[in-house]
Amino acid sequence: MVFQAVGKLLGYKKHSGKPVKDKRKLATEVDKPYLDPRYVSARIVDTDILMLVALPKGVNVDEWLASNASAFYNHVSLLYGAISEYCTMPNCPTMTAWNTQFQWTDEKGRKRKCSAPQYADYAATIVQKLLTDEALVPTKHCQEFPKTFRPAIQKVFRLLFHLLGHIYASHFKAVVKLELHPHLNTLYLHLLLFCAEFHMLDSKEMALSEELTTALIRSSPQPRNSGVLPRKA
Repeated sequence: MVFQAVGKLLGYKKHSGKPVKDKRKLATEVDKPYLDPRYVSARIVDTDILMLVALPKGVNVDEWLASNASAFYNHVSLLYGAISEYCTMPNCPTMTAWNTQFQWTDEKGRKRKCSAPQYADYAATIVQKLLTDEALVPTKHCQEFPKTFRPAIQKVFRLLFHLLGHIYASHFKAVVKLELHPHLNTLYLHLLLFCAEFHMLDSKEMALSEELTTALIRSSPQPRNSGVLPRKA
């Protein structure tokens, strides 16, 4: 199941029935306000996200990936747009997310440092280009998806993950000020669980936000029809 898959990807260990993590990775609420209990439990919906992630019967998996990628892109764009006035070159001279600095890799494989707003612009351009490419994401009935689709759609989800990470790491106070943290938490958890279910991110990428993922999952409502994440006594 998805929650168990996330646990394996993040490398959780068990000892005496309780999760054990490296103490060096424990965050303080001052350094990482998004881990503050006042905010981490905020959601816009009280529902089982697993139901939103699962592939519906009779739906082609590539079509499901493409449609969700488009929806996630729209939601991430809206959230980033809401805080874009705070994300400027002077405020964000490098693209930082989850205490990691990302460089932009162009179509020729060349890497270069850039500011967060530049990275966001590049990401939006490439995601739009990929999702609207008829040869990559066919819309005609019975037309097959090419072999290049999966790597391309993985790139889309990786870029969206980086953008959400930057919002959390650099602009969470602005998000709280705008009362958008329930939206951000819900969107992040939905996207990460979707990526875990369909292998859109590798374990190293997902481990970057391990603390947040753990906190959000622990504060999530228990799925009504599943025992995948039993509560500890």
